[in-house]
Amino acid sequence: MRFPAFLLTLLLILSCGAAHAERRVALVIGNSAYVHAAALPNPKNDALGMSEKLEDLGFEVVRGVDLDLGAMRGTIRDFVGKLEGADMALFFYAGHGLQVGGENYLAPVDARLRSYLDLDFEAVPVNLVLTAMERAAKVNLVFLDACRDNPLAETLARSMGTRSGSVGRGLAKVGSGVGSLVSFATQPGNVALDGAGDNSPFTTALLKHLGTPGQDITRDLVLVRRDVLQQTGGKQVPWDNSSLTGEVILKAAPVVVTPPEPAGPDPRVELTYWETIKGGSSAAYFETYLKRFPDGQFADLARLRLEDLKAAETAAREEKARPAPEPVATGPDPRIELAYWQSVQDAGSVGMFQSYLARYPEGIYAELARLKIDALTRAAEAGAQSAAQSAAQDKVTVASLAPEEGRQAEEPAALDRSPTGPSGAAIEPAELARSLQQELNRVGCSVGTVDGDWGARSRRALSTYGKEAGIRLSSLDPSAEVLEQIRRSSGRVCPLACGANQEERNGRCVAKPQAAGGAAGGATTARVDSKATASAGACPADARNAARPLIKWNYRQLFAVVQHPCGRKITCTIPPNSYNDMNCFWEK
Repeated sequence: MRFPAFLLTLLLILSCGAAHAERRVALVIGNSAYVHAAALPNPKNDALGMSEKLEDLGFEVVRGVDLDLGAMRGTIRDFVGKLEGADMALFFYAGHGLQVGGENYLAPVDARLRSYLDLDFEAVPVNLVLTAMERAAKVNLVFLDACRDNPLAETLARSMGTRSGSVGRGLAKVGSGVGSLVSFATQPGNVALDGAGDNSPFTTALLKHLGTPGQDITRDLVLVRRDVLQQTGGKQVPWDNSSLTGEVILKAAPVVVTPPEPAGPDPRVELTYWETIKGGSSAAYFETYLKRFPDGQFADLARLRLEDLKAAETAAREEKARPAPEPVATGPDPRIELAYWQSVQDAGSVGMFQSYLARYPEGIYAELARLKIDALTRAAEAGAQSAAQSAAQDKVTVASLAPEEGRQAEEPAALDRSPTGPSGAAIEPAELARSLQQELNRVGCSVGTVDGDWGARSRRALSTYGKEAGIRLSSLDPSAEVLEQIRRSSGRVCPLACGANQEERNGRCVAKPQAAGGAAGGATTARVDSKATASAGACPADARNAARPLIKWNYRQLFAVVQHPCGRKITCTIPPNSYNDMNCFWEK
């Protein structure tokens, strides 16, 4: 196990080294012991604290404390000499500073500044440091904690007289090149506080937040500003100018290296083992798998399969020990019964249905067979009674109505309409209406389509029939007695009614012939085919639509011939199992 531990150590070393792979140089100056002004207690402490902080962050620090003008310029020169090849440069200053004419100056501890001319000889311009940094490094960071209340600035302002307005409070805003960030202890033109502790409020916040692991410096300065505002009661607001083009993280987030887990068995071996036994029907296969791989990928599935196989083996043993059941008698084959019923279902004989019941008394269609027998029996009885009634009515003389001029005429016998026939046997109303419509059409009293719908047209046709036959009807509703009376009528009873451009000829309506030249434009009229015209005038042109209400197909019928009320026959055929494709034509 020494080899993995060595790799882990190597990774940690490499990760730490990667965090400081770039070269960083910092200049830190803190001036407290001023000779010609009141001493400042904190800048020296600020410089020492920042030096330690920056060294921890990987900076090569050039530090100076309580520097006079010569020492200050020498320290800056040492710093500039180390910038060659640096990736990041940082400058921190704590002490007196001032702005004159929009330019910022740093005061050494021996500065007097009794006149404007003393600036170039007793103070250090901030741009001297910034210019050198921007020429050498890609990233430049400047922190100026030099905005304190400055007596040197006051002395200089008094000496300048009317030009004292060019000496401002605090420091002026600094322009920076690309890749630079300049941070002030307070906003430009304002005075920062020195603080009551070991460090100024600004430096205290920098020491706390600068270099937070994995955090960009702009976020660090937001936290610095928040702390200074809170510590000074809102009197001091840190300020910064930035032209950075990317994130600047002074301390990388720690790299968490998880040691590799100890290598287990090769999963390919287990997969091959499982593929070999997964379709097996023996419990021993899965027992051996669980013994070899008790925590394997398919362990749960193997246990379930093992339970199923053991349950199946137990059920098989119990089934084998159970005595054989008594043979159960099976009923007749339902397919044979279906074929038998299809053979007799449309029969008109009671005996056919009785034969079905004799063979299948409790069959699927037994109840339907009994209903069929009952219906056929009642139909036979009704037919016999109707025949007897017809024979009796043949003896009744039906007289025609006398003319209105006063001729004597026998009163016609009134026919009673009843929903039942003379014998009292029930007749379906729709079937009775359909039969009555067919008979009225036959005797020339047209009802139109024979559809079993007894409407106004059917009533008018029946009324016309009664008038023309000389029969007084008690009702214009369908009845079995009226149906039998019309069936005994032969030939046309109602007169033929032809259209305005037709005339009666041989019992049919034909088109009236037109004189030659009677058409518009002097054209002659073509010769009219009397037979075709008569057919068109008396019978519908579409034989299929004319035959549709007259035919009732059953599932085995493929051919039918019907008599239309107009007097002509229609022949129709259909292909098997396709009633919608009926083909019909008029017979000549």
